[in-house]
Amino acid sequence: MTPLLVLAEFGCSEAGDAELRAHLERTLAETRGVAGCLQATVWERPAERRFLFVTFWSDSAAVDRWVANDFHRTTLMPAFRKWCSEGSFSEFTGAEPEHPRARKCTSCGRWTQAKPGWSEAAPNACRQCGAELGSARMA
Repeated sequence: MTPLLVLAEFGCSEAGDAELRAHLERTLAETRGVAGCLQATVWERPAERRFLFVTFWSDSAAVDRWVANDFHRTTLMPAFRKWCSEGSFSEFTGAEPEHPRARKCTSCGRWTQAKPGWSEAAPNACRQCGAELGSARMA
């Protein structure tokens, strides 16, 4: 069994920020209720509409249980594309690579991924239309 630190970072639109905030308490309660969740917290940068979920799991099977959680599947996952303009999921065990960072283009609405997942400097251009994605900071 390898403990796993998972970071989920989101930048939200103005409307998305309000929607995500409405679900924060339940999100934390559902996450903490999953067998194998050792810790779940959320850090916020309210002025920038950014959220960092920090979770620590007993193993990858526990993360799989969270991904399969009904609230996560039916509420959070479908809404992510509407609420968020940027997202990054990182998993740290010392052996696994992180997931790529993804940012939403305000011109065409498509998502662009870039590696490494921990850098806010990329991606900087839309893979679909080529529009500049601008600063990672939300206005």
